[in-house]
Amino acid sequence: MAAVGFITTKHRKILLSISSLFLCLGAVETGMLAYQEFVKAPAKKYSYEADVAPGWISEHGLVGYAFRGPVKLLATATIGSEVLYEAVPYQIDGYSRRRCAVTRHPTRHALFFGGSFAFGEGLSNDQTLGCQFQKLSGGEYESTTYAMMGWGAAQTFAQLGVDSLFADIEEPSGIAVYSFLDDHIYRTTWKIDTASDFPEYPFFSLTRNGTLEGPFNATDKWELNLARGFFTFLRESSPIFRTLVSPSWFQISSDPQAVITTARVLGAARQRYQARVDGEFIVLLWPRSRLDPELEELFVGELTNQGVIVVKVPRLPGDPSEAQLHPLDGHPSSKEVRWVAQCLLDALTPTEF
Repeated sequence: MAAVGFITTKHRKILLSISSLFLCLGAVETGMLAYQEFVKAPAKKYSYEADVAPGWISEHGLVGYAFRGPVKLLATATIGSEVLYEAVPYQIDGYSRRRCAVTRHPTRHALFFGGSFAFGEGLSNDQTLGCQFQKLSGGEYESTTYAMMGWGAAQTFAQLGVDSLFADIEEPSGIAVYSFLDDHIYRTTWKIDTASDFPEYPFFSLTRNGTLEGPFNATDKWELNLARGFFTFLRESSPIFRTLVSPSWFQISSDPQAVITTARVLGAARQRYQARVDGEFIVLLWPRSRLDPELEELFVGELTNQGVIVVKVPRLPGDPSEAQLHPLDGHPSSKEVRWVAQCLLDALTPTEF
């Protein structure tokens, strides 16, 4: 009986310790939740108005999602009570592209790829990079924008494999321009927070022997899908996890590997483009969103080795605030977009072709 009493007392102490631990963790979780609610910034919210509901294409080839067209959207974005832009017209065609006003006698095409900077978030069609480039060229180029908010290099690779997206490009020669931002390497290589938010995204990686593997999405491999599900559960349920755990710890590769992988994907996109038309594939480094110098040197070197032309655009001269669409939003203003378009046009000298 004494032995039984001793074991019972020991178990009670263990249970008491475990209960105390969970009570402490619960108190910390509650405190962190309250702290996060107190300090967190208001989220950016989007709304779109149209005569025909545009919806979203949840599976658009391998790109993940896109606006469904043809449609004219009136786009609005807010952060809290602050309006970033309001009722800005987006004209989207039947292939989820943004087109410019028809020019009379273009001799070259200019195809623009990338994310929100190339798409022109918060800007009307005529203010986008493609359309300002077309206008500055004096009508020599006719531009088509294939970009979309949130996309990366993998979407460009996927698009260039779809014949119907280019069937109406009449000019036999021209350029394809990919607008690169630093975070595009994590839209292209598998990073767990991106994969959790967009499991349908296409991703790439390098195999052990250095060859390019992909595209694949987060549900194609059981280990990636399991990791994504576990991460999503903890992120949604645990304030401690959200506060202390960095998504950068859950990458499919190191930064140099991710940079090389992204460059290889863009090199493969170049091959697809040049198999389709006569033209040069250009990667444009946006002035306000660049990799760290060592990584940028690695990125540019890898692109150059694959025959990709790289155009580094300097910052817009003058007041830095004029480069932004809104002080609370880092997307480019029409003034910065025009500057980038002019720098791109200036870089296209006859000696480069």
